[in-house]
Amino acid sequence: MDAAPTPGRRDAADQILSLLSALPLGLIVVLTFADVFARYLFSSPIRGSVEIIQFAMALVIFTALPLVTRKREHVTVSLVDGVLRGGAKRVQQVLVDAISVFALGVLTWRLWLQGGDDLAADTRTIVLGMPQAPLTYAMCAFAALATAYMLMLLARQIRGDAGSAA
Repeated sequence: MDAAPTPGRRDAADQILSLLSALPLGLIVVLTFADVFARYLFSSPIRGSVEIIQFAMALVIFTALPLVTRKREHVTVSLVDGVLRGGAKRVQQVLVDAISVFALGVLTWRLWLQGGDDLAADTRTIVLGMPQAPLTYAMCAFAALATAYMLMLLARQIRGDAGSAA
């Protein structure tokens, strides 16, 4: 699997990750609309809608993380980009990528541990009683995928064939 897709071309990984991000986002939109509609028309909000929206928001964020990572579309601050050239710019990118791999790896590890804690304690939401462990493990899986993509981008940067990934 190529870490950075060709610009203007959407491969299967892009399509799957985009769909996985769009589904919970669509759920948030529909549920929010239905909840507001029910609240004002029938004076009866949808029970547990806030919990469902919170779960869906976490899924939107973590399903988009590998897609954003793979395309290098994170929010960035370019304080020294205009000053660095050639080898110095490459060293900077390798360092930034290495720090990103570390940060994503720590996030993945901590989510894995949290998932184990949620599973052992049978942690559930207050209103609907939804188990939290599946959500935590799903977030962990998407963080792990983002870590893998970042590792591929780091390897490309080290080899010097970052191409369009930069």
